[in-house]
Amino acid sequence: MPFIDRDFINDLPNRVDIVGLINKRVSLKKAGKDYKACCPFHEEKTPSFTVVPTKQIYHCFGCGESGGVIDFIMKFDHLAFVEAIETVAGESGISVIYDQTAKPVDSRFKRYNNLMAELSSFYQNQLKQSPAKKKVVDYAKKRGISGSIAKRFELGFAAPGWSNLFDNYKSSEESIQDLVVMGMLVSKKDKENDYYDRFRDRLMFPIHNTKGNVIGFGGRVLSSKDNPKYLNSPETPLFSKSKELYGLYHCRKYSRRIDYILVVEGYMDVIALHQQGITSVVATLGTATTPAHLQVLSRSAETIVFCFDGDKAGRDAAWKALKTSLPAITAGLLIKFLILPEGEDPDTLIKRESVKSFTNRVKESQTLSSFLFDHIKSEVPFETIEGKTLFLEKTAALINLVTYPIYRQQLIEGVAETIGQNISHVEKAIEQNTLNEPPVFDGNPYEIDQPTNQPYRIDIKATSSSSMKSLMSRMISCVINYPSLVNDPESSSVIEERARRLPKSDVLVELIRFSQVEVDLTKEALLMPYKAKPRIYSRLEELSVLEPFLSEYEAKEEFSYALTAAEKYYERKSTKASISSAKTYEEQKIVMEKIMKGKVNSNSKKKN
Repeated sequence: MPFIDRDFINDLPNRVDIVGLINKRVSLKKAGKDYKACCPFHEEKTPSFTVVPTKQIYHCFGCGESGGVIDFIMKFDHLAFVEAIETVAGESGISVIYDQTAKPVDSRFKRYNNLMAELSSFYQNQLKQSPAKKKVVDYAKKRGISGSIAKRFELGFAAPGWSNLFDNYKSSEESIQDLVVMGMLVSKKDKENDYYDRFRDRLMFPIHNTKGNVIGFGGRVLSSKDNPKYLNSPETPLFSKSKELYGLYHCRKYSRRIDYILVVEGYMDVIALHQQGITSVVATLGTATTPAHLQVLSRSAETIVFCFDGDKAGRDAAWKALKTSLPAITAGLLIKFLILPEGEDPDTLIKRESVKSFTNRVKESQTLSSFLFDHIKSEVPFETIEGKTLFLEKTAALINLVTYPIYRQQLIEGVAETIGQNISHVEKAIEQNTLNEPPVFDGNPYEIDQPTNQPYRIDIKATSSSSMKSLMSRMISCVINYPSLVNDPESSSVIEERARRLPKSDVLVELIRFSQVEVDLTKEALLMPYKAKPRIYSRLEELSVLEPFLSEYEAKEEFSYALTAAEKYYERKSTKASISSAKTYEEQKIVMEKIMKGKVNSNSKKKN
């Protein structure tokens, strides 16, 4: 990520036309000195979204969304902070000033990115020039892949042979080592400085990040005798399959409007749907849907439709996606499920039916709640008292994963209606289910509480007080397992200060401080001071088992995300209280101006 000059960030909102930039995306109407429109972030009939050009801010008095031009572009265009800065500057004809004194991005990443782009070109050339290209061309034609779609997705060919890639780069030792790091070359066992190509005799699918850079590859075999059928790049500094989605870059680039994003199971499904003009489609990369996937998807569309084959494996995958989705649901996000007829996938079905029929299937797909209730009904003898009891128990456990209060209440009412019980009875059952869960330490030396130990990527805006306790536990777990995360001389004092500002963060701050005092602490040494406090020590021992397991790189990202999510939660509470205390419109504008000054300064320090 580039480092943008902080003074430039602070000054940019004062140099741009907030009305003009927002008006490109939302039709504004003059209302005195200000401008109004129906809010783009929630459904409404009476305009409550106001842009105040004299203050360079916007605020919706209906849903509470507010901020400056950068915040608006981030939310409306689904962009990260730096991308939003560059968009605002670009649309305003202003050149971005980058900070030349800031600590630079590791130079290896630029080298890795250049290398992956070269590899993409290398495989594309092999598709055109290799003597063995006929079988891959025949396969592409058989699957109905046109030349234009092959070009769009930069499809290539890894020719037969064990050393095509190695031979192309063997004159550069640095390139060879980089290819090993990128997972494209594999070291031969017991043979130093001897390598073979990971991908051989396969149709190659470059995997792009949201900026369009190639970060990895997938390869499909051309013969039924070869295995595995699909092979992906391993985890690298550029590529993490639990966070990336195949086709997301193409979805954003080739979709005029994204009403929904269809999540399918494979590369060919994405390509086949693009071939038929359906571009708002992505695929997971050989892994189950993760919270990180949902976080990315929810920034791109308000409706996510999971599309799975109708066989047992497909239904199991759909159920896993549902359980992962429950904690991620927030205001305005709709999650649906499309289970295809058994024996069909998107590629075969859209060819057998028609684009219109397939699109209708997507529109009529099941809501998450409907899929949840139907699935559990199929697992229990629902027509009996015992079956209804089991239904209530199973749904209660899942409802406890939901952090969005309104949706949680709707699910409770849905369960009550389904089993013919009153709402209070269902609420009591869910409360009982919560009490039966094992306790989770929330970071306060004197309190124990109970959320889940799911993989965390809780939506910052949906974060509740119970989720906050989960975030605190996750940060503590990361520090216990990787104390080095918080003892970087250049950032340790900042991390400690940020943690200190969070309520009930005594133990976290202590652990950070212990980690900074002594380098290379073991888990046992880090927890030693708490042996005199049995309750805390017992809980910290539980948190010392990192579930799910993360590498040091992933744990650093996880800690950073959890810390930011916690800060955002308390920042929103403070903002809401400040706005509520303002009695008149003018007082609200003054409050918003003060909030924005703090927000710009905070963004420039934390996000850049």
